Amino acid sequence: MLGGAAPRSTPVISRHPRPDGENMTTSEHIPFAQLADLAESRGPANERTRVLAHLESCSKCTHELERLGRVLELLRSDETIDPPRAVLAQALRIFDARQQSSAPSLLQRVVAALSFDSSMNLAPAFGVRSGQVATRQLIYSAGESDIDLRISAQGDEWVVAGQLLGRECDGGRVEIEGTSGLAVAGVNELCEFTLPPLPPGSYTLRLLFRDAEVEIPNLELSI
Repeated sequence: MLGGAAPRSTPVISRHPRPDGENMTTSEHIPFAQLADLAESRGPANERTRVLAHLESCSKCTHELERLGRVLELLRSDETIDPPRAVLAQALRIFDARQQSSAPSLLQRVVAALSFDSSMNLAPAFGVRSGQVATRQLIYSAGESDIDLRISAQGDEWVVAGQLLGRECDGGRVEIEGTSGLAVAGVNELCEFTLPPLPPGSYTLRLLFRDAEVEIPNLELSI
């Protein structure tokens, strides 16, 4: 092995032309394996003579031989010890776990578009809760899903309730942020939700799920 071999020096190449005409042409560079044999003093004597003759007139191969010599010297002086296989396997498992935990989420963010407003249409309300006189219905489209919102007055405040239609909503939640700060509500198995009463103002409503976030901006709670 290289670690146990006695130090060898890389052959020193003189650049004087040879009169015997046996030099290889510089266009026929020496294969890497032959250079490695020369760097480690291996190979037949006649092959070494032929290679040394070529190196006298080829700077490219000479540079490659010198580079090999430096690498071999580093390998011979390396006293590091390989870790046990079990330790290496555990390190690889930890690295893989960190790679997976830091992988970017494929979260889809969608801004919903208003498609129906009962205060501006004469069509009857529909959805999870029948339309009371004081209830305003808004329907938003978000890709393949729809959000049916009901906004009703409760004293001087407003209650926002709704239902997500057209997708799974297990583990989801709803946030509304605006004039009074931030309020949060859970989503039940029917994808329904009801937020706590809120003062009048402009709000942003977000429906948050494992793989998607749907946003309804500029939601006005007022008469």
